[in-house]
Amino acid sequence: MSSVKTRTVSACMLDCPDGCSFVVETDGEGGVRIRGNPEHPFTQGFICAKTAKYPERLAHPARITSPLLRQGEGFVPVPWGRALELVAGRIDALRATPERMAHVKGGALRGVLAQASRHLFAVLGATGTSGSPCDEAGIAASIQDFGALDHNDPQDLLHAARIVNWGRDLTRCSVHQLALVRQARKQGARVLSLSPGGDGCAEFSDRVLRVRPGCDRFLAAAACKALLERGVDPQVREAVAGLEAFGALLAGHDTAALLDACGVGPAEFAELLACYIADGPTATLIGWGVQRYLHGGENVRFIDALAVLSGNVGRRGGGVYFNISSGRNFTAWAGRGAGPRPRLLPLHALGRALLDADPPVELLWIDGMNPVAQLPDGQTLAQAMRRCPFTVVVEAFMTDTAAQADLILPCALMTEREDLAASCLHSVVNHAAKVQDPPGEARADFEFVSELGRMLREPVELPDAEECLRTALSGPATPFTMAELRARGFMPARWPEVAFEGMRFAHPDGRCRLPLALHPEPGPDPDWPCALLTLVHRDFIHSQRPPDEAPGPPRVMVSPDNPCLPGLDLDRPVFLATAAGRMAVSLGLDPGVHPQAIVGRRGGWLRHGRCFNAVIEPRECDLGGGTAYYSQRARLEN
Repeated sequence: MSSVKTRTVSACMLDCPDGCSFVVETDGEGGVRIRGNPEHPFTQGFICAKTAKYPERLAHPARITSPLLRQGEGFVPVPWGRALELVAGRIDALRATPERMAHVKGGALRGVLAQASRHLFAVLGATGTSGSPCDEAGIAASIQDFGALDHNDPQDLLHAARIVNWGRDLTRCSVHQLALVRQARKQGARVLSLSPGGDGCAEFSDRVLRVRPGCDRFLAAAACKALLERGVDPQVREAVAGLEAFGALLAGHDTAALLDACGVGPAEFAELLACYIADGPTATLIGWGVQRYLHGGENVRFIDALAVLSGNVGRRGGGVYFNISSGRNFTAWAGRGAGPRPRLLPLHALGRALLDADPPVELLWIDGMNPVAQLPDGQTLAQAMRRCPFTVVVEAFMTDTAAQADLILPCALMTEREDLAASCLHSVVNHAAKVQDPPGEARADFEFVSELGRMLREPVELPDAEECLRTALSGPATPFTMAELRARGFMPARWPEVAFEGMRFAHPDGRCRLPLALHPEPGPDPDWPCALLTLVHRDFIHSQRPPDEAPGPPRVMVSPDNPCLPGLDLDRPVFLATAAGRMAVSLGLDPGVHPQAIVGRRGGWLRHGRCFNAVIEPRECDLGGGTAYYSQRARLEN
């Protein structure tokens, strides 16, 4: 084996906002080290724990390295040719009724070439999915308000006089945005964080306010009401549509009642309001958890309204940071020439939708996602997969989803395939260079999906990979070539540093829209006094945990004032219970958690009894088909 060491600039393709550029060092004997690219304007030389540990995932002994075909209760290896023939035969047999094929795709590995399966099944006219387990409710809310999904350049946080953080745990979800917030604090910016707790907000905030889970919209509405009573700036008044109707909506709500609904006292409310009426710009960060409730889109819309009415959108040092599309830098190639999908299945209730599908799904293809573990009611989805005549799962490990497959196709992982990557936070396009070959017979998705398309009786020809990459860079935001990108490793795309500058929004009339409804929360239920919050993990992306994770029940954190504690015998086993079932947990106390919250970390494996989604009912958010994970009511019991 060669002892030559190499150093290659590549990029992260995981489902993470930071979109890092990194340097991969190999020692020629199989050793791999990943560190942040010091030349990248956003990465700036450091990476998160998730990416630093990624070489362990690449070399894990449990990795699947050849196609596997179900045989009885187990799997046997089969050649790639045989595996793809089986899929091609199924597709050919169903071609006249394409709705009997279904494609489920997630964002486990993002990129331009990673869209190959999306293209194939779009051209075939297969059943697709609607909604998202991630950020669709907030995306839909942002587009309703501003007309487009956009925010200021992340570096613009350094011009903020104040930063109000609505529930974004930067210590776990964006260490680079955290670095900017810390730098802004050193320069004098004050940081106020609002959340139900269970996060790392205290370590980077001057003040933390605890908000009742899912009730942020009432606090934002109270602040909007106060701003209207003070009188908004004429420029702001001109920049919004429906201001009178919005004012009439808020006039029907008493401020004290709004504060009671969110559990925030008058003195704390005054602190929030001061951040939005003081001189100088206030930047607003909105976490992805705020929109994971039944009225999650409404939560985001009222926070947007507060930022707009205070004059803090469209200005340097201000703005609302929720999300941008990581694909906005690229011209799409996937799906070109395809017609409309015959039907879409809602992701939040995918298992039930598959069982009820008429006509039934006879070929199911899943890639970039582990939905049995990641979606609510995964047991029903596992049942639907077993009932489907043929299920294909593209995976590198025997996940809870792969274990239900009829055929598993082993995929190349990050650093084992070339692609282009971008971020949902910054506007730098990264070249994800291939650094090493995948192990065994594992292959990049683009390669085997292209081969599958050519094998069909009526072939579906995917473009050449190089053509796809060139097409992706053909838009006005990317005035550079693949050669330039490969040579440097990253290139900044062209986007304004200030979104909606001068309060000119992307709606046809240039004006922002305000929410015209404020829905109440359900009344208290003594049987289910808490909200179950399955928050992001520091060390793993969703369910991308080692298959040999430590046994034992997952840990949940609660306030010492949690109403379930008086009835518990802590010397006996403790269970987390919901209307969907119950599971064993270990218990910890955290005074920073809201008394009405139970906090756990998402991503555990179902087969190990560590998956909270097993006891979460499938519910849909108010906007975008988002999944309302955090509206699950729960209790602790013996």
